[in-house]
Amino acid sequence: MQLKLTIKFMSVRALAFAAALALSAGVQPASATPRPLPFSYPHATLFEGETELEQYVDLIPVRVAREDDDGTRAVTSVRSELVTEFEYGITDRLELGLYLEFRQSASANTPAMRFQGVKQRLRYRFADEGEWPIDVGVYGEIAEFHNEFEFEQKLLLSKRLGRVGLVTNLWVEQEWYFQTEEWKYLYNPTAAVTFEITPSVVVGAEYWAHGRFDEVEDDASATEDETLVDVSGTRHYLGPTLMLQGGGNFVALAPYFRLDSLGDRLEPGDPWGKVWFRMLIGIGLH
Repeated sequence: MQLKLTIKFMSVRALAFAAALALSAGVQPASATPRPLPFSYPHATLFEGETELEQYVDLIPVRVAREDDDGTRAVTSVRSELVTEFEYGITDRLELGLYLEFRQSASANTPAMRFQGVKQRLRYRFADEGEWPIDVGVYGEIAEFHNEFEFEQKLLLSKRLGRVGLVTNLWVEQEWYFQTEEWKYLYNPTAAVTFEITPSVVVGAEYWAHGRFDEVEDDASATEDETLVDVSGTRHYLGPTLMLQGGGNFVALAPYFRLDSLGDRLEPGDPWGKVWFRMLIGIGLH
């Protein structure tokens, strides 16, 4: 298990090194849409004909029981999620995104990286930055996974005050599990503030949450995927963010600390963990 953790963190360092190479690969200003916040989508979109590749890497340390269900012999492992997104500017205000999503469970008896499915989305901004008192955009997404269809909507709100940026995403989701013919209704709001130290370095703080509108019954036999969705109560996270950009590329990083269970022991079977790491790499292709 220790070797498994070492390999995974070596992979993260390799990705960070690749991101640094990408950032130093050019000298022109970024032609893509930099994302200073790993979870919150900005109001801005790509211009017509522009393309961008984005890679998300999520790492969540969790506790996994070795042999005993009570966790007395539990060990720490890492659950991971990888999402690759291709973005294209249909017009100066309308943007298309296509995704491939993969997941890796933390337990030793699960398969290696598993392909979850594909997603498609559109993002639209109503005006250029600063034209309205608050910059407004909308986002709609459909996902076709191996066991469900997902429908996601976001209202993107932002405001720039000099070097300070304020961003919030009002985010809801509906999931249809076709094998059990069951609907689930979720909310995932975000709120953040950023500060531009230089055009190439932006720091901030970001909050996000995850919960269900409908009632949930705890099920001890639920799989990890089911536990991620079947949340009783709300999961709250807050953390510092950092974005570096240059040469038409960017990388955004953040560790998020879980707030809803402060002081509680991390128990085996909880896929949400105590800390959620996310790295987002963006490469401008045109």
